[in-house]
Amino acid sequence: MSEPFWYDLGAFASEPPPIGAIVQVPLMSKTVPGLILEIGRPELAFKTKPIKALAPNGAHVPAAWMEMLQWLAAYYFTPLPQVFSACLPKPALDYLFKPVKLKAAKPAATAAPPPAIDMGDHSAPAAALGFTPTPEQAVAMTAIEAALDPIRFQTFLLHGVTGSGKTLVYLHLARRALAKGRRVLVLLPEIALTPQALARFRAFLGRPVLALHSNLSAAERRELWRSLFAREADVIVGARSAALCPIDNLGLIVVDEEHDGSYKQHDAAPRYNARDLALWRGRREGCPVVLGSATPALESYQAALAGKYRLLEMNARATGAGRPRLRIVDMRAQHALQGPLLLSIPLREAVQKAVQEDGQAILFLNRRGYSHRRICNACGKPRECPHCISPLVYHKSKQALICHYCGFNVPAASPCLTCSNDTWLDVGRGIEKVEEYLDEIFPGAGIARLDRDSTSAIGGAERILEGFKRGDQKLLLGTQMVAKGHDFPKVNVVGVLDADAGLGISDFRAQERSFQLITQVAGRAGRHGQGEVYLQTYRPENPLLAFALDQDYSSFFKAEIENRRELEYPPFRRLLLIEISGDNEALVDEHMREFALAFAPLAEQADIIVLGPAFAALKKIKDQYRAHLVAKGKAPNQMQWAWQQALLRYKPKQPQKTKLRADMDPLSML
Repeated sequence: MSEPFWYDLGAFASEPPPIGAIVQVPLMSKTVPGLILEIGRPELAFKTKPIKALAPNGAHVPAAWMEMLQWLAAYYFTPLPQVFSACLPKPALDYLFKPVKLKAAKPAATAAPPPAIDMGDHSAPAAALGFTPTPEQAVAMTAIEAALDPIRFQTFLLHGVTGSGKTLVYLHLARRALAKGRRVLVLLPEIALTPQALARFRAFLGRPVLALHSNLSAAERRELWRSLFAREADVIVGARSAALCPIDNLGLIVVDEEHDGSYKQHDAAPRYNARDLALWRGRREGCPVVLGSATPALESYQAALAGKYRLLEMNARATGAGRPRLRIVDMRAQHALQGPLLLSIPLREAVQKAVQEDGQAILFLNRRGYSHRRICNACGKPRECPHCISPLVYHKSKQALICHYCGFNVPAASPCLTCSNDTWLDVGRGIEKVEEYLDEIFPGAGIARLDRDSTSAIGGAERILEGFKRGDQKLLLGTQMVAKGHDFPKVNVVGVLDADAGLGISDFRAQERSFQLITQVAGRAGRHGQGEVYLQTYRPENPLLAFALDQDYSSFFKAEIENRRELEYPPFRRLLLIEISGDNEALVDEHMREFALAFAPLAEQADIIVLGPAFAALKKIKDQYRAHLVAKGKAPNQMQWAWQQALLRYKPKQPQKTKLRADMDPLSML
């Protein structure tokens, strides 16, 4: 279903429901949920079916939210019904139309005293409503408060170094917006951060705060949607999907770590960016939007320098601690001294000292599993995924070879498909191998591992982080999950085990992502004292590492923005990634070339630069070959026009054999 349908009001004609009402309607042989978009008496050449039921208690969505659906459908090339399904997911509709009997609640236990909470920069009792801001925090608060009195739309880029106290600024502003009788929406990049943020907001604001993310239990989801439809929710904190929630009367929107790629929906349509959606909602609601980051996206920082956003900077840590000392470790020299090492001698000594002095250390390696690939000892062939053009990753803990793209797996002891040999050479290092190594050289220190495998269970990440914060373990070993927003008072050493990772990727954002990740990981060190950060690299001459060493975002930005300007990449042009996929390689190639022929003259008219067509860098995923065409335009409406006109001209043979899709403002070109 790609278009809305007309229905008769039937039994509800005497008291028509409002636009935005949620209903049940017949569709073919099924009864499905729907949303009333328009009420009228059009001249139709066919008989309409009646609405079957209205949602209980008159549940409906705000008018501004319905406008958001229309904008999402147009901007991200997604049929409106599909947008509706994404914004009101199955748990929300099940709550309305499939009531369940809930068990009687147990008698409430005696309430415990409010806990002390770590405010990121200061510790305060949960009942405390005030704090003493640093001079930089005070300047930022005053500037943003001006857009709260009276409330009006303005975008602020809060560029604060890690540990500068951005969270406290958010809390203060949220309290001011609530005092004005308005609601607050706070977006976070990672589900693992949500419990920590919820505790801070609930304690500081002294009122219920709803969590909205994909890792909720069934009971939590039902209570969430009950509160939303009952209009009881004043503060919502959540990951990407929280940007879609049906609330109105917003007085403040916060996007923390606004640079983070997890705000972009990559797979199922609509392929929206929650940061950009937050800006749209702020403009529509007429409320300020605060984008916070220690390493802003280049597009955001350029917009601030151009005057589109107001730039607010906080360059000192709120605790008074200095920035950590960074040291580049040349692994070529280390290799010459003692052969290949997972930890260099300087990093190993620093971790040992931290453990002995009751401190803690974080070690970062953004690679899951035990080894990158397995190669047959006899014939030298690597074991690859049969469904993707990708090597299988050895996971020792599961004794399996796993594809990280489609999930295909085989037992680790499986013989070679080419020569039937059953002995293998493990190549490369993953986080499991490092964990095994650390356990050998730091016996008894305790190691907490934080990656997608160790946090697969509901609440897994929260348990690991809380245990490390209590001091149950001295070492936290993790992938990029360790880089996001965590504050551990005893961490004084951080080691980036492979600072070169990600730099060889054929994506124009590779340098930016690497700089952001290194800076964010380094920011976990010494937030309450002196910290040390070690960057292990085989390319110490790389200028990116020098910028990271000096924690110099401004110089990095100046160098990278000139590359973007020269190549006409964002923020100087917008991107549209067009993909054709299918299980027949030749047909995918043929169809993409046909689409490119249809698109090329339209692109020329609309001042659009076209790259390709060509097969994607990851040519095959989940048995689907993928070909790409990249369009670089100056205005979204021109790109939308070219796309829509090209669809009308594109007439391939056997169109059902391939799938065509478009991704507006893609973050990954792979």
